[in-house]
Amino acid sequence: MEDMGSMRHHLMCPISLQPMQDPVTAPTGITYDRRAIERWLAAGHATCPVTGQPLALADLTPNHTLRRLIQSWRPRSTPNKPVDDAEPHVGVAKALLSTSSRPPVGVLREAADVASQSDVARRNMVDAGVLQRVLRLAMSCAKATSQEDLPIIEACLDLARALAVSGDELRQLHVADNHLHDLFDAATDVLAALEPGSGTGDAARASTVRLLDAVTESCGAPVLERLRPELFRAVTAVVRDRVFVSPGATRSALRALLHACPVGRNRALAVEAGAAHEAIELLLDAPPPPPSAAGASGGRRVTELAMALLAELCACADGRAAVAVHPAGFAVVARRLLRVSAAADACAVRVLAAVSGRAASPEVLREMARVGAVGKLCCVLQADCDGAVKEAARAVLRLHSAVWSGSPCVNSYLLSRYL
Repeated sequence: MEDMGSMRHHLMCPISLQPMQDPVTAPTGITYDRRAIERWLAAGHATCPVTGQPLALADLTPNHTLRRLIQSWRPRSTPNKPVDDAEPHVGVAKALLSTSSRPPVGVLREAADVASQSDVARRNMVDAGVLQRVLRLAMSCAKATSQEDLPIIEACLDLARALAVSGDELRQLHVADNHLHDLFDAATDVLAALEPGSGTGDAARASTVRLLDAVTESCGAPVLERLRPELFRAVTAVVRDRVFVSPGATRSALRALLHACPVGRNRALAVEAGAAHEAIELLLDAPPPPPSAAGASGGRRVTELAMALLAELCACADGRAAVAVHPAGFAVVARRLLRVSAAADACAVRVLAAVSGRAASPEVLREMARVGAVGKLCCVLQADCDGAVKEAARAVLRLHSAVWSGSPCVNSYLLSRYL
């Protein structure tokens, strides 16, 4: 028994504290269950939970040796039993798939509960095609645009979230069938059909963007480059209507845009949908968190995501123009600089560097000086910032020092001292 307990301890995931099903190893040497570490990274973390060192999804490596050990250990520790209709997930899956009519909301919610409690049940439902079934159902209900269908839509999306399809499972779905595009079409139709401030409709919108957050993070470029402009408009509308949804839903919408933007012409589609404008408005509304606050609070995380989205959008000409044309664009970025976090500082400097490049107009340079953006860049050189961030700030100041040194809004002594 002592050997059994020791073996079980070594097979535990450090995050979920449950026996691992699909072990993956980080460069730090720590092994996690794939589902748990993917959820950790999808929540916005960028470090190893145990060591605190930088970690990205692409850094994870399947641990085939440990997986074989788990498979060989499980039959001795928990005897196998035949799976039949007595198993809850089998009955629920059959109830969802055996009829072409709409399943009751209660069946959908029961399926979500079963999938959340058992990874075996979750995998069996994914293999049986439950995800595709509920997405088609949500799409048909959204197209009907009936208030009576809102509980079914929300239950469908909650079940899709509970299935928590991993990146590998999503890729298998895409290779086997074109269901990922059906998923994005369903999400677009749901978001477009629901009006903000409608209670149940807001809950369904929140469920939709959380699902999009998870899916866009796992999808590859071939899928993301085919996203429809309507999807960017619908997700941006969630950010715009943030007073009607939870802060978590707002963060999910921002992350979904961040995941999609680097691919193809998605940056331009996001800017056209108003994403840059809404990110600036969000930064204006969110009170700056105190610099001494420990950890990443919800408000701080929203600010970091909004600033990261602006930095990503400024990689294209339309994004830079959107920041420059907004009356508070430069001012809000400068105000947040050195007041939120190191991650926000890096993104803020990226935004200012992109907008004030070699093609910057004299009006843009004067506005940056007037609202204090130039002074903040000088403060970056004095602060305890990352070396790369300081170099980026110094490059901007050096590029336009001749213009800013004669401005009454800029301390010429600081320019001469640090350049």
